[in-house]
Amino acid sequence: MKLHAGFWLITLCFGAYWGLALFARDRAALVLAIGAVAALALTPQVRRKWAVLAALAGIAMDAFWCYSGVLQFGGSTGVPVWMMALWLAFGCWWCWLMQLIRASAWPTALFGAVAGPLSYLLSWKLKAFTPLIAPDLLLLALSVGWAVYLPAVSWALTRRRNAA
Repeated sequence: MKLHAGFWLITLCFGAYWGLALFARDRAALVLAIGAVAALALTPQVRRKWAVLAALAGIAMDAFWCYSGVLQFGGSTGVPVWMMALWLAFGCWWCWLMQLIRASAWPTALFGAVAGPLSYLLSWKLKAFTPLIAPDLLLLALSVGWAVYLPAVSWALTRRRNAA
């Protein structure tokens, strides 16, 4: 399978969006929210519902981490707007990626177990959140969460695609 230039352009844009979210956070919440809504508007109609569901699942996962005492974003008790916007943009990007590739559950789980905690590790180093438990336990919890999240979201997308 060959990924075309559009994939790399969208991925580069999402990377820049992720960087803005981590560096500016609350200061750019409105811009990030507008960007996430624009990403959703540019997502094909058939994928919008799934992008929103992927985002809601990610927000729920972060809310679980916040309310269970695993991590804290800034001084807030829950998931801040900038992080919700980041989840929506990620949901749009992931749904698009899943349309291009057909990854099975194990590689997707492995990717989630590594890439998810890595993104949080970078976020932590940029002071986007504060760990409330030991760092090794934090990374383990995030690894398990992402190893479940990505295959579950991907399975739902694949199932919808196969039903169509």
